[in-house]
Amino acid sequence: MLKNYFKIAYRNLLRQKSFSLINIIGLTVGLTCCFLILLFVRHELSYDTFHQKFDRIYRISYLPKFAGLEQPLALTPPPVQLVLASNFSEIEKSARVFNSSATIELRDGQQSQPVKYDEERFFFGDSTLLDIFSFRFLQGDPRTALRDKFTVVITDEMATKYFGKTSPLGKTLLFEGRHPLRVTGVFEKLPDNSHIHIDLLSNYETMYATENEAVRQNLPQNWIISHGYTYVLLRPGASPESVNARFPKFLTTYAPKQMAKDIVYALEPMKDFHLRSQAQGAPEAPGSMTYIYVFLGIAAITLLIACINFVNLATARSLKRAKEVGIRKVLGSEKKQLVAQFLGESMLLSLIALVLSFCLIVVLIPVLNNLTGKQLAVSYFLSDAVLLLLFVGIALFTGLLSGTYPAFFVSSFQPIVTLKGNFVSGKAKGGRLRQVLLGAQFVASIALIIGALVAFRQLDYMQNRALGFEKDFIITANTRNEKITNVFADRSDSTYFRLRTFRDILLKNSDIRQVTLSTQQMGSGSVRRNVVAEGHAPDENIFMGTMGVDHNFAATYGLKFVAGRDFSEDFPTDRTAAFLINETGVKQLGWKSAAEAVGKSINLEGKQGKIIGVLKDFHNQSLQRPIESMLLTIDLPTLRLFSIKLQAQNRAETLKFIQQEWDRYFPEKGFAYTFLDESLARLYESEQRLSKLIGYFAGLAVLISCLGLYGLVSLVTQQKTKEIGIRKVLGATVSSIVGLISRDFVILVVISLVIASPLAWWAMNKWLAEFAYKIDVEWWMFALAGVLAVAVTLLTVSFQSIKAALMNPVKSLRSE
Repeated sequence: MLKNYFKIAYRNLLRQKSFSLINIIGLTVGLTCCFLILLFVRHELSYDTFHQKFDRIYRISYLPKFAGLEQPLALTPPPVQLVLASNFSEIEKSARVFNSSATIELRDGQQSQPVKYDEERFFFGDSTLLDIFSFRFLQGDPRTALRDKFTVVITDEMATKYFGKTSPLGKTLLFEGRHPLRVTGVFEKLPDNSHIHIDLLSNYETMYATENEAVRQNLPQNWIISHGYTYVLLRPGASPESVNARFPKFLTTYAPKQMAKDIVYALEPMKDFHLRSQAQGAPEAPGSMTYIYVFLGIAAITLLIACINFVNLATARSLKRAKEVGIRKVLGSEKKQLVAQFLGESMLLSLIALVLSFCLIVVLIPVLNNLTGKQLAVSYFLSDAVLLLLFVGIALFTGLLSGTYPAFFVSSFQPIVTLKGNFVSGKAKGGRLRQVLLGAQFVASIALIIGALVAFRQLDYMQNRALGFEKDFIITANTRNEKITNVFADRSDSTYFRLRTFRDILLKNSDIRQVTLSTQQMGSGSVRRNVVAEGHAPDENIFMGTMGVDHNFAATYGLKFVAGRDFSEDFPTDRTAAFLINETGVKQLGWKSAAEAVGKSINLEGKQGKIIGVLKDFHNQSLQRPIESMLLTIDLPTLRLFSIKLQAQNRAETLKFIQQEWDRYFPEKGFAYTFLDESLARLYESEQRLSKLIGYFAGLAVLISCLGLYGLVSLVTQQKTKEIGIRKVLGATVSSIVGLISRDFVILVVISLVIASPLAWWAMNKWLAEFAYKIDVEWWMFALAGVLAVAVTLLTVSFQSIKAALMNPVKSLRSE
């Protein structure tokens, strides 16, 4: 019997080639979209699970309320870890980790030029980190690898990069051109689904040994600075809530008394690091549960549209199989046998679609990686038994879900009615349901189109909004690697004179318009520091964003002044006792106007001076956050980053000139530059990916809907063959017949637009609420989505309806 079911199913597929093909393509595309999204979601949910002690690993979050922050930081002060064990018996191990991008050299005496690389994933860490995290060592002993200062463990990738096929153990890498680090271990590169990626890890005490005296004096007892990450491993069965409950007393004991009450510590579980963490300053950009829900929703919608296609086409096509059902019933077939037959056909279609979707997944994984920034491999997909079983289960469930209604619908036909040829089609036999299902498809497709339009508009707004400073034709390059310890620069540092000489040489080139120095890159945020302003008491703990600059910073970036003047070398005191503040800073300090602020006294952590100018507000961080108060000061020893404004022409030659001069003045640091506008655009990578994904899936949803609509219109025109022939005989025009067939579908699109619009408006406003600066969801977006939906519908319907309208009426009437 089972063999007979499959034989009949196979014959029906061949007999109805076009409808079978439409169903298979629709199901294949729907399943492929669903599977790709589930592959991505599975990967996102698997972050850090490769650690053997995953469920016992936590990170301390730090919320300094005194600094005006509302969200905690993932970074904590260095001395915290040193006293954890003596205060919390629940903690088995703890470790500090500090990211310090570094220039690493290999000098083996066999090369004319040393091998030199700027490594962004260089970290200092306590040796206990190797007990907390699951590093898979390939060479060396993890128990002793980081026991001593000036030791380093590296990934197998770094070992090949620096040493080729020879063993790196015992060999030396030069840190910052001065400090030799002995390689004591090689570990396997951390997988893609890790919240932190470490390429080189040196002993934590080496950080102090390679820094200046100011760092060594300040950091070990600084309970305020947000410096590195503190990870803890709880004992089996220990309660994180118990540790959190005792943190206030812990802070009262160790932190500065005037600030302890405004500090909150909390243990954050590793399972929350990637998707649920609210902490800022994580080692790498985290994911988002909101986006996970969005992607799962899109997967469900895409699969649902494919299922609706199947149901619509199956119920409509079943009208042509009415006589077959009648004959089967007369010959003794029971209802359950007919249901099994039609369910078998739908399951066969879904299995074919499953095989094709597996093939498409292999082809499309690189595309998924490009869209999501992941590094998923085919092996990840094929080696995950749970994922494969889930895919097969979804395919079978889809076939079952899609085939259930058509199976029961067809098996309910009365044999006498069907064999007499009086079987009624249309709304009396599933037509109303088909309209509802088709309407659901249109609602989903239109909602996705609106979502894509809003996402594209918001992204365009963020990338093109006036930031309050010039960003075009500016390159930035670091003379020293970026790290927070730069704020403790030695006051006697004479590096600035070398920087200034280099700057003066660049300005002699006519293709270079401006050159300036700063402590951070414009648009990347700022370091918040304690400020005591005139009219405010020292214990108010006012913290403001600060940036060290040189005299011509404002001129290079085209910053506008609303009061006062810029820094000037004509005023020697500007270097030691002057500040610029922005409009938001004036408001924060309670001064009535910019003019009033000029001349006010400021004490920035010991640097006493006056405000000489007020700058018009500019965005110094992502548009997801509001403009914050900003204080600019000339702090020559801390300056490290060049901003070079180029002329629009001759850029290649100019960059070559800068490279030559750079190698001459800064041989210890490679010339690695970025264009500022490109760097700022990368702030919105997650939004770019989201808008692309929504756009692609909206297109696929429309494609699947069109496939189903095409098949449905084909069936409708077949059922109306005699009616069309009669109308033509009576003088109906082609346009009137096309309008007759198209009218109901266009009305359905308009109704769907009315239903989809409020749903899309609500969803996109929820998403836009995450941005401090955002667009308004305007009426034209809904109108455009409606116009696109109507246009696609008319295009799809017209092809078949025009074909039917042009048919010879004599042939049409004979065919009936």
